[in-house]
Amino acid sequence: MGRRIQRFVRALPERDGNVFVRRCFFTEPMAAIAERYDLTANNVMAILSRTRKKLWQELIKEGYS
Repeated sequence: MGRRIQRFVRALPERDGNVFVRRCFFTEPMAAIAERYDLTANNVMAILSRTRKKLWQELIKEGYS
């Protein structure tokens, strides 16, 4: 599963992948991520929500439900 997630993240647009990794794997605060990428906290939350939904759909498609 780890390799599948890694491929998924690499296929994302660079900013979205970086936001996802910083939040979900490095547990960086959303405020810090927003500042780093010149986004609002709401933008970061939206990127994370969309990315998690896409990942969930990919994992279901691969049989990881």
